[in-house]
Amino acid sequence: MSNDGDSVGDPEERADEVPSHWEQVMTDMAATAEEYRERGWDAHEVHPGDVGLFADRDAEGRTGIDLLAPDNEFDPVAEAFDAAGGFEDAQVFRADTNGSVYFVVALESAATETAVLLPAHYSPPENEEFMDMIYEEDEVRIHVRPLNERRVLTFTHEDPSLFLPDHSERGDGA
Repeated sequence: MSNDGDSVGDPEERADEVPSHWEQVMTDMAATAEEYRERGWDAHEVHPGDVGLFADRDAEGRTGIDLLAPDNEFDPVAEAFDAAGGFEDAQVFRADTNGSVYFVVALESAATETAVLLPAHYSPPENEEFMDMIYEEDEVRIHVRPLNERRVLTFTHEDPSLFLPDHSERGDGA
């Protein structure tokens, strides 16, 4: 599988695995959003229609994880981003399951008491170019965009270990 913007995983190969794990990620994201709301924060959940990985900057002009957000979820996230002037903190909740990495990133603005929750997943064995990109760039970028790409929000995470599988080691000794 190419890592130049393809969707993550072959639907036929992963038909049994992805839905159950992805559904659990969605349930966990909803529970986390509710915890923020109980603290009096605004919490915005993104339910991506597609999760893509870009390891080749020439392919789309960007590298990282690409989330296609529905307009009705993208617009409030963009408004929250603008109101907060960005998000100063992030929490990453990750699970490694059957060769795949699933995670929810909770972007936080304490000043505006706003959280944005972004879920994604990828399979390290199937996405070696993406893994190489993480090691080389020593950061992970998550891009959130609507279908028409009228705007792309990019969030950079400087601790890539939060997105790597447990016990991940680079095979070339780097």
